[in-house]
Formats: sequence, structure tokens, C-alpha cells
Amino acid sequence: MCDRPIQIAVIGDKAVGKTSIIRQWLYNDYSSSHSTTRLATYHFTSLFNGQRLFHIRIIDTPRFDDTNNTDPQQEWVRMYCFRRAHLFLLVFDINREETFSYIKNIYREIIRFRYNNNNNFYSQQPTENLADMINGDDDQSASHLPVIVVANKVDFISTDVRFANITLTNSRDIQQYVKKNFKSNTILCSAKYHWHLVLLFREVCRMLETVEDTVAKQAAQQARRRLQQHGKHCHVM
Repeated sequence: MCDRPIQIAVIGDKAVGKTSIIRQWLYNDYSSSHSTTRLATYHFTSLFNGQRLFHIRIIDTPRFDDTNNTDPQQEWVRMYCFRRAHLFLLVFDINREETFSYIKNIYREIIRFRYNNNNNFYSQQPTENLADMINGDDDQSASHLPVIVVANKVDFISTDVRFANITLTNSRDIQQYVKKNFKSNTILCSAKYHWHLVLLFREVCRMLETVEDTVAKQAAQQARRRLQQHGKHCHVM
């Protein structure tokens, strides 16, 4: 078991249910009134999968705007998450296609920052429609990033067959896209009715087994580097 908490960043557009998912899972609490998350909040907890105990820190983030409108606090949180998070929950509203476009762009930015050392965040690009997303390959997909994509608000899917079929077809296309380009699973859930949240955090537990090993290795490497640097400044008298 790693002594350091494993950091999970929950990222998504406004009003997709990031805070609701966290509060419903941790505290069995749901509020029907919406309050926009403006500052990051941190939740320390533990997960036990029957064999291993994981100490985790969940970071509930505000919407990350483009660099022209980002205040210093939001910029710090964004940079911290992009650098330090070990696992990402990318949340979108299954009824709003633009919220999936948002996490798709976020995913690209994290990959670009972590693996290509490109600090040009949020360069403006034309918004893609769903057909372009499905048909196009993500040129960053070769790099592995521990991600779970969360499609929230399935309880709001229209009961009108004319619109429900369109929404469900889009959700299948999105799941196909996520599996192909994110190399990840999509969990459909409802924070309001606690539907599939157990399934979601079972998937989190599954991924934490691999993530924890990586965190432990990184901690060991950092400790060795500190010892080496300390040794360079030690002199035998």
C-alpha cells in the first residue's frame, strides 16, 4: 500500500454533475438546487476492494476556461491537476453533446501537456460535431492516460421515442469513440438516483491497482534522486 494518497481529478463542463456524483457517493447526499463550483474542493477518503486499501484524494474542479479568462486560482488548480493527478474522471451530460466536446478537448490538453511538453493550453480550434469525432482519430491517443469517462444524467433522457433514440444512438457512438481514442470505458450513471455509482467506483478501484503501483515507483525514484543529490553535497572529512 502506498503511503501517499492517490489523487483523482474530477473534470467536466458546468452543470454536468461533478459535485453531485462526489457527494452522492461519499455522503449519500443529493441537492436538487444547482450551485456552480467556482473553487476546487478536496475530499480525502479510502477505498477497499476486498484485498487492498487505497487512500485517495478527490479533487472537485470548476470548469477550466480558456487562458484569456482564467483567474490565478483556477490556473493553479488546472496546472496542479494536469501535473499531479493520477486518475481522471471526465464527466459529461449525456443529453448535451457540447459537454462531451469539452472533455475531449480537456483530454487532448492533458496529453499534450504531460507527454509533448507543450504549454500552449487551449489553443482555439473549431468545435467538432459528433460525426467528425467518431470518424477522426485522436493523434494523441497513443499515450496512455488513466481515465474513466462518466456519462451522467441518464435519468433526463427524453421519454419521447423520437428524441430518446437519437440520444441513445449518440451515447453508443460516444462509447465507441472513448474506447478507441481514450482507451477507456464509459460509465453511464445518474447522480440523482445513485444509479451505477457503485459500478463507477468499482471501475475506479480496478484502475487504482495499476495506478498505485505507478505512484509507489515514482515515490521510490524521487527518494533515490534526493539521496543522490544529497550525496553530491556530502564531503568526507
